[in-house]
Amino acid sequence: MATAEPTRADDADPGPGSGPRIHASEADRPPGGTPDPEHGSEAASDADPAAPAPTRISRPKAAVLAVRARMLRHPVLSVTALAGALHIVWFFTFANSGGDLAAQDAWAEFVGRHPDSAYNLAWYGGMHPVSYSMVSPYLMSLLGVRTTMMLAGTASAALLTMLLIRSLPGLRNPLWAALAGVFGLLGNAASGRVTFGLGMMFGLAAVAVVFCWPYRWRYKRWAKALCAAPLAALATMSSPVAGLFVGLVAVALFLQKRRPGAWALGLGPTAVVAVSAWMFPFAGTQPMGFGSVVLPLVFSVLVAVLVPREWLTVRITAAVYGLGVVLVWLVSSQIGSNMTRLAMLFAGVALVAALPFAVPRSRKWYAIVVAFVGFVGWIGFKSVDDVVHTTPAASWARELAPLVNELQEVGAERGRVEVVPARSHREASALAPYVNLARGWNRQADMERNPLFYDDTLNSANYHEWLKRWAVHFVVLPKDEPDGDGGQRERELVQRGLPYLKQVWGDANWQLFEVSEPTPLAEPNTVVERAEQGGMTMRVEKAGRVLVRIPYSPWLSIVDAEGNKLQPPQETEESKERSDGDGSGNVEDAADTEDVPKTYDNVNGCLMETEEDANGDKWTVLLAPKPGTYRLAAPYTVPRGTPCPDELR
Repeated sequence: MATAEPTRADDADPGPGSGPRIHASEADRPPGGTPDPEHGSEAASDADPAAPAPTRISRPKAAVLAVRARMLRHPVLSVTALAGALHIVWFFTFANSGGDLAAQDAWAEFVGRHPDSAYNLAWYGGMHPVSYSMVSPYLMSLLGVRTTMMLAGTASAALLTMLLIRSLPGLRNPLWAALAGVFGLLGNAASGRVTFGLGMMFGLAAVAVVFCWPYRWRYKRWAKALCAAPLAALATMSSPVAGLFVGLVAVALFLQKRRPGAWALGLGPTAVVAVSAWMFPFAGTQPMGFGSVVLPLVFSVLVAVLVPREWLTVRITAAVYGLGVVLVWLVSSQIGSNMTRLAMLFAGVALVAALPFAVPRSRKWYAIVVAFVGFVGWIGFKSVDDVVHTTPAASWARELAPLVNELQEVGAERGRVEVVPARSHREASALAPYVNLARGWNRQADMERNPLFYDDTLNSANYHEWLKRWAVHFVVLPKDEPDGDGGQRERELVQRGLPYLKQVWGDANWQLFEVSEPTPLAEPNTVVERAEQGGMTMRVEKAGRVLVRIPYSPWLSIVDAEGNKLQPPQETEESKERSDGDGSGNVEDAADTEDVPKTYDNVNGCLMETEEDANGDKWTVLLAPKPGTYRLAAPYTVPRGTPCPDELR
């Protein structure tokens, strides 16, 4: 949630009225506290000695009041402890292995096994881990996926509470507003959005630096920028969606002509997105239906209208966010329905914080109450729905071994395997370590590369073409509920029986089908010995060009048996001498040598990208100088990959 102006971080003097912003109400003051300075002596003199003693408070009520008083005295510590405890409860109750957690499990396992690999061949033919997140897969691999969620959610609750206390002028209920934030963070955990949660933790930290900067350091703007900018960049490196939301706060500051804070929050995310798009290209579309637009747009309008006028940054951020929701709905992009997450986290916080500023039982007061009740219903329903529909069938945990054993027996590692996607998407993490999947769990990539599962055109003919296109050798049909309409249609096709699919194994949980005359992963004159997450090994029987059905990446390299990158083609000495000239000073001879193409020694082979075909695919071509074994991988090296020079293309 964006914060409002003015703040303690501004350059204005603190003034005589500054001080603690949390004031205990009359009900919170202890009975023996300081008397009223104007009427205390009169009250003492007028007291009747014979008056009955005050009613004693029951023990349960006294305990509740004591806890409340302690939480009011230490709100940040109290909210942090509560958020930590609730995230631990989430871990032991609702943290399943399906949905978004399945995707994050898969990425964490991949970088754990192949920390130096820039390209994951186990999903959609090939995907860059950085296109998902630069930071979170490595951190999740180190700490554990669910541990990362618990730490990020707890830290976010602490940062949010500090922001509420330090930055909103005259806020009367920071504790209740912070608890609304904890509710939103728990909803995020229930939906399994670990990567986004990690990004929001860094994003809140960046915003806290801007708005909670110590007053005594108010003139050290460069120091503030140097602290906020890296945190904003880390938010984007963890989750591009979180970086986008930090950017919305930057836009709000920019529109108020608070340029230093705007640059500090906005430049880092922009640079991260630009560099990642250039170094790790990715294309895809995240769908966003009209139903996903309504509630975020409504809550953005409610927040902009109902919060106090003095909370300018909050109101502008809400307005810019609402405009962004509409634009993302109208223009297809990789953001799509991810845009809803900001409202799901912080709309409730803004509404609860604004409630004491409305006249009790006025129209505005009732509007805030009704809006918050609607928010609770929205997040509660969404969280329960995600938990129910992403919990995988027990067979994924208990009965997977027979399927894995059968896939190994039939040599499925020499091609790709299509698993009819389960509603939980558990296959994305359960089978990726053993075989390369034709699909996985990334909606943007799936819609970009496999549109037939989304445009209502799936039939026996184009399904066969799709299996050939992606060099699928086996199809697995789980017995549990499939994902969406596309998964249901694919399941019905396979169950009905197809002439090009032959069932070779099955039990109570799985059916395994072999594709008749499958397309090889590499051809011609090539035998794929093994295709794994981190690379491919093939035996080339004749020198020449080999089409490898892996979407081209500039990081793909030819490596040795230890995974070390081999030397790319080198320019010959004769060619270098031609380029340098013969030293005679003859201008005509030098001009003639410029028309002669350079020549190269291609000792180890090189890789190039094909032209885009009718399906929009750009595959990889291996230029093999001799017969032998070639290994493809994608180590992080500079320069990238083993590209063929233009003269060899």
